Amino acid sequence: MKKIKQIARLVEWEAFLWSVGMLYLLFINPYQESHVSLCPYKNLGIEFCPGCGLGRSISFFFHGDFLHSIQSHPLGIIAFIIILARIVHLVRRKYFNKKQSEVMYG
Repeated sequence: MKKIKQIARLVEWEAFLWSVGMLYLLFINPYQESHVSLCPYKNLGIEFCPGCGLGRSISFFFHGDFLHSIQSHPLGIIAFIIILARIVHLVRRKYFNKKQSEVMYG
């Protein structure tokens, strides 16, 4: 149990989850039409959802297909940049700021 607590202190969980999500989008095939949707709007039969296509747009962006990325969701590339910036911010805050304060205050 002590070992698990030590590992949990080393990991920035939000950054880890965002990274896993981005890796998933990197490795999926965005050209595949059939997929299971977790969207509550789609599952209720509502056609318009402001978030639908965002993950697919990021996946197209990862694969270098910028036209389909913008067509899937116009904010996909911006969402990618925001998520990446969030991951970098969390990692820097967790690992680099802590080391600086330890050096400064001993």
